[in-house]
Amino acid sequence: MEDFFYQEFIKYFKLAEEKRRWNLFRDIHWHEANPETSETLAQCVETFCAVEMYLPDFTSKMLHMIRRSRGRAWFHVNWGYEESKHSMTLESWLLISGHRTEEQRQAFVESLLDQEWELPFDHPREMVVYTMIQELATFWNYRNLEKMATQEKDWALVGALRLISVDERVHYNFYKQAVLEWMKHDDQGTVRDIKYVFDNFTMPGRSQIPHYEESARVLAKTGIYGPREYIKLVKNPVLEDLGLDKEFNLMEEREAQYAAARAARTNGLMREQIVIGNGHAVPKNTSPLNGKPLASPLLEAIGIEAKQRAQPDTSSIILPGDAKEPLPGSRGMENLDNDLDQQVIVRGDELSNNADAMREERRGIRSNRMKNDRLRRNK
Repeated sequence: MEDFFYQEFIKYFKLAEEKRRWNLFRDIHWHEANPETSETLAQCVETFCAVEMYLPDFTSKMLHMIRRSRGRAWFHVNWGYEESKHSMTLESWLLISGHRTEEQRQAFVESLLDQEWELPFDHPREMVVYTMIQELATFWNYRNLEKMATQEKDWALVGALRLISVDERVHYNFYKQAVLEWMKHDDQGTVRDIKYVFDNFTMPGRSQIPHYEESARVLAKTGIYGPREYIKLVKNPVLEDLGLDKEFNLMEEREAQYAAARAARTNGLMREQIVIGNGHAVPKNTSPLNGKPLASPLLEAIGIEAKQRAQPDTSSIILPGDAKEPLPGSRGMENLDNDLDQQVIVRGDELSNNADAMREERRGIRSNRMKNDRLRRNK
């Protein structure tokens, strides 16, 4: 499973970087926000915005649970980045549309942060199942909200929700694939977890968001999300995707597939050998137990093979005796006037939050260096 998570994360990250990344400040037509939209629409947006406000809890508490899983932890951090854009996008619309003032936004945020979200389940696999369900529910929340925004002709919100919905669908598919992979290894235990999570499932924020029940009634009344949508659009499709009936029983065909896959995996891990004439035994298959070099999912995603060194390094450890004094010049760079060095420094400084201060620092460093050079020459 650790190999699976890492491989899936690399594929996920590559597709996100190449095809799915969007820019809150550039890719949404904010000028098309409609100030005449209903307060009901704004209240629905604010409810979803409230759930996203617990992102620090969602990310930190999960990371503590999964920190030793490279693939899961790195995916989770990336997930948190994407969810932060969703939150800021919804906040931006509330302000741009004129439905909320900055003072109201600040008061709203302060009312939420007194409460802390806790993990609803204490086992990593149960949390994967929970997040899978929650991501599909969130996908339908935004898709149905987009339909309402379309009726009210707010094209800024429509475009924003479409971008967000795609992210949520991709998140669901990642977690669904993880659950399916677990079922290949342990179908009975995974199905027990699935049933347990469904039996105890609630959307995040229910016990933290003030007046949540009232907001939930508005969502249900508008047809955006309620008990009917949960069964029709979330629970039943999840069970179907996982090959389960409504009683959480594996469908016969899927059960046979898992049994065959387990048998094939067990056979593939056997250390088979043949004996040749000189008495030496060599492996007959490509089982990992026979020492086959591991392929790198990262290099496969990049599409390049590792280069072969004539004399590979035996150690990458820098010994204490190797340490040198800091180099003179700007930020310890040996060639202060090297064009490429300066381009990189300037580019990094100009893209920093404190670009003005960084420019002044560069000027100061260069001025001091020239002054020191004059002093040395005069000695």
